[in-house]
Amino acid sequence: MATQVSEPVRKFLEKPNFAVLATRSDAAGLQATPMWFLYEGGQILINTSQGRVKLRNMQKNSDVALAIVDRENPYQYVQIQGKVAGFDTQNAARDIDRLSQRYVGTKYGYPGGDSPDKRVTVRIAPSKVTSMGF
Repeated sequence: MATQVSEPVRKFLEKPNFAVLATRSDAAGLQATPMWFLYEGGQILINTSQGRVKLRNMQKNSDVALAIVDRENPYQYVQIQGKVAGFDTQNAARDIDRLSQRYVGTKYGYPGGDSPDKRVTVRIAPSKVTSMGF
């Protein structure tokens, strides 16, 4: 079961701040990537493309961590530890468009080599949530 978040943290997670996602690989060690995210239904939704290191890492090891820093006040942040709750390819193209609308106000512009059929939505269930500045 996912950890509940306080009302101030929930409101913070509704803002389009960037999350830094940390994943682990047995071979390569730790990897951290800035990500768009959405807090939805008590889980963190992120989206990536097939072939990315972070996706391979999460497919092998479901443990992840995120640090989300307030764009306007870097001393206010949320840290989330959790596990991947699922991968979704059916709704992934829709989800990347939702994330793009949230962060840049337009549909997602696919860079070379990427396409809707390569997208993967990842849902993360928080197991521990800590915050600073609330």
